[in-house]
Amino acid sequence: MRRVIKLELSANRKKILLINDLVPAVVLLITGVNSLTAGTVNSLTFINLLSGGLVVIFGLREWHSLKRRERQKIEWYDLVSGIVLMLNAATMYKPGGFQPAHLYFTASVIIILKALSIIEPISLFRRLTISNIGFTLKTGPFSWYHFSWDEVVNLDIRDHVLNITTPKGQRRISLKKIADTEEMNSALTSSLRMIQSATMRDSSSLPA
Repeated sequence: MRRVIKLELSANRKKILLINDLVPAVVLLITGVNSLTAGTVNSLTFINLLSGGLVVIFGLREWHSLKRRERQKIEWYDLVSGIVLMLNAATMYKPGGFQPAHLYFTASVIIILKALSIIEPISLFRRLTISNIGFTLKTGPFSWYHFSWDEVVNLDIRDHVLNITTPKGQRRISLKKIADTEEMNSALTSSLRMIQSATMRDSSSLPA
């Protein structure tokens, strides 16, 4: 038995991350508007206006779609953000050795590939893997937990908290930033029941 569930962020968590992404875009837009009103118009002014405006427009569109969205084949906000980041990398590029523009360009390519569903880097950090031995839960790059079925007496998910009863006591793992807790709960509880039933059958078949 092996099952992998890719975990989606909750709508509230996505909104927080979206706000963090929009702040630099708003700064770029304001900078471009200020340059325009001050009369110091140059190529950078139009780049700031275009890049900041596009990210804000598609960011607001993304915000309104968070409550009802399912994952689409093309993530338009990520695609626009990646293209804007690539344009910014081009403006700061100067011939020579290694420079920040190379990092920006690499990041923009990754974002664009993710937007086109060619790669899914985030799924490596947020997923639930269930096997005959136990399960591994990853809720972020630095947050992961592993339990073997031998050490799990009972488990359930309530109020976005995974409650695990072990012989040593109770473990509580917060799932506030995860959306699909119902699927997690169903998969974990059914797997635990199946393992426990198999263990009971094996024990009853042993000679007295």
